[in-house]
Amino acid sequence: MRSTRGLSLVLPLLYAAGIVAAHGAERAGDALAQFALQDRGKVADQIETDILALIDASPLEDRFELYRTYNQLTGTWLQMQLSHELLDEAAAAGSLLQETSIRTTLRDQAQYALWELDDARASLERSTPAPDRGEPYRINLAIRVLLADARAIAERVLADQCEFLRC
Repeated sequence: MRSTRGLSLVLPLLYAAGIVAAHGAERAGDALAQFALQDRGKVADQIETDILALIDASPLEDRFELYRTYNQLTGTWLQMQLSHELLDEAAAAGSLLQETSIRTTLRDQAQYALWELDDARASLERSTPAPDRGEPYRINLAIRVLLADARAIAERVLADQCEFLRC
């Protein structure tokens, strides 16, 4: 009888501790998105290195378009980095209320990121260098592939947040 009473006092505490831990737990969709964002981030870093080297090596008259492409990449990729940070924050949330607030921001941010990704991709398609331009053409295509991959990630993040928030 004595052990039952002690157990009945401990169980609510364990249960309460479990609820708090569950709010801060990383969800399966979060883990997949985090991995994908890290992987694509490495690709973005390599493209950035390549384009900066190309800018340095290019004649002055070619640099404007290369800088525009570079700015398109970095500005758009910033949105994906923000998603990554918000996913980290959501996983570390200390309460359901805090997690819900972060995931609402993440949902809105993912919607904006999708718009930004589409706009950047369309802009890059309009200004694609001719295939005979070699390296500028290759970089433009690599960025467009990266943005298409990022779009799929952002769509998944948005869907996961809508599932959590029941939107």
